[in-house]
Amino acid sequence: MADWNWDAISAISSALGGLGVIISGFFLVYEVRRNAQAIEGATVQGLMSLERDVFTVLADNADLFTQGRRDRPGLSETDMFRFDKITGSYMSLVYSAFVQFQEDLIDDETWDAYVNAVRAHKEHPGFAASWDVSKAGYPKSFRDLVDRDARAA
Repeated sequence: MADWNWDAISAISSALGGLGVIISGFFLVYEVRRNAQAIEGATVQGLMSLERDVFTVLADNADLFTQGRRDRPGLSETDMFRFDKITGSYMSLVYSAFVQFQEDLIDDETWDAYVNAVRAHKEHPGFAASWDVSKAGYPKSFRDLVDRDARAA
């Protein structure tokens, strides 16, 4: 039987083990990236579903929403309540996007679209007044951001 060079076998085994670790590392990085992309995609899809629901509520109450944005104090007590809840639904959608943005689950461009939409709505006195009524129900970081961005417009 031939003499085995155990030092050479050990060196080859170590090299193959190291190569395996490197390949596993690349695979892990690839899978983590794919997983992050899948999570971001699911997040955007979830926001789009929520957005569809909120926009359906806005469309179903278009007369009330447009009147309330112009003249919230002119609404009846019942309509003012409904208008504030509709505005709250919209702001909850934006808050959901805010949370996702803070967690890096949506990109800057998507978040900017939400900020620009809120800014446009807050130009209407009734919407701004409704936000002032309901904003205490949101975290300070979100309230500050909405109020700061609205003033910057």
